[in-house]
Amino acid sequence: MLKAFAVRSLLPEMLIGRTVYDGETEIVLVEGGTVLDRETINLLKEKEIASVYVDEDSILTAVQKEKAAKAAAEPDFEGSVTPERDVKLDDKYAENYRYVYGEMEKLFQQAAVTGKLDMEILQPVMASGRLRDLYKEGATAVSMIYSMNQDGDYNLHHCVHLAILGGLMAKWMGLNGIDRQNLVLAGLFLDIGKQFIEKDLLEKKGRLTEEEFDILKNHVVDSFKLLESSDLSGRADLMNGVIQHHERNDGSGYPSGLEGDQISTFGKVLAVLDSYDAMASSRTYAEKRSPFEVFKILYADVLDGKLDSEYAVLFMRKLNAALNGCWLRLSDGTAGRIVYIDESRVTAMPVVQLVDGGFIDLNTVKDITVVEIMTAADVSKL
Repeated sequence: MLKAFAVRSLLPEMLIGRTVYDGETEIVLVEGGTVLDRETINLLKEKEIASVYVDEDSILTAVQKEKAAKAAAEPDFEGSVTPERDVKLDDKYAENYRYVYGEMEKLFQQAAVTGKLDMEILQPVMASGRLRDLYKEGATAVSMIYSMNQDGDYNLHHCVHLAILGGLMAKWMGLNGIDRQNLVLAGLFLDIGKQFIEKDLLEKKGRLTEEEFDILKNHVVDSFKLLESSDLSGRADLMNGVIQHHERNDGSGYPSGLEGDQISTFGKVLAVLDSYDAMASSRTYAEKRSPFEVFKILYADVLDGKLDSEYAVLFMRKLNAALNGCWLRLSDGTAGRIVYIDESRVTAMPVVQLVDGGFIDLNTVKDITVVEIMTAADVSKL
């Protein structure tokens, strides 16, 4: 079986499953069936290829051989992993993110005052392609949106995150064109109604009163009404996603207590994305969790009948694959990069190559856990 694999995580002895072409010239860079060596891996990195398809059976074999080479301390072994080559890519991502956040900050603030969605702000953002660039490469997106310095409005960061996750999920669902754009925009605006709620309530620590929760729940309707008076009102999938993203399959959600097939596809998808990001992000009243901890909670909600199993499992499996190549901090203080995750198990833990070149399989080491995803720049400072 073939697995999409981040180029930044490739190891010698991995087997390329599909021919890799230069994105600009369409020249063949690596033929399918090629066993990788360090020179070929460096070529792919120089050409800025984000990911390739690798034969799954060759992955663990490559990891084991790399581990053995490190243990043998061969003179020519280059086992340590260096984050410096990823820093430039991360800097460009952060620049695009700041641009999108800044423009949406203007739009959200204006909407809070006027009750209108300013398409003259939105259209240049969409036309520039800079939002699209934020979900172009999964490993970079997943690592950056949860490890960048994100001062400012949590709710706005949450909406930008959901636009990015929506773009990734749209690709994983095979959506294109207007359908993909609708899922991205639904993520971007599903919580814009929170602009009308007092900040003290949004950031309140501890349990909300029934009255406070009723006020908070009304953000769904406020978001819908704001979009309803805009040029986006005719996009049924988008509108359904916004009004239904807090509905749950078992009828326990809001605002309408819909069940199962009463909930639209976008409503079911955005329920998963919204839940994931809320737990994976830092908030004033809660610490962020690692993706692997969040997966366990999401899967429990699937088993309890709250989240749709089809879309939740698809999201977790594909996000697992996107995590390949991400840098992370472990609970024992060490750092490393994910080189393999078994996509067939949504609660699987990763195999990590440490900065010193060693490997650790977190499925077999129970006393070490993932603390957080890190940027390459953070790792390089350790």
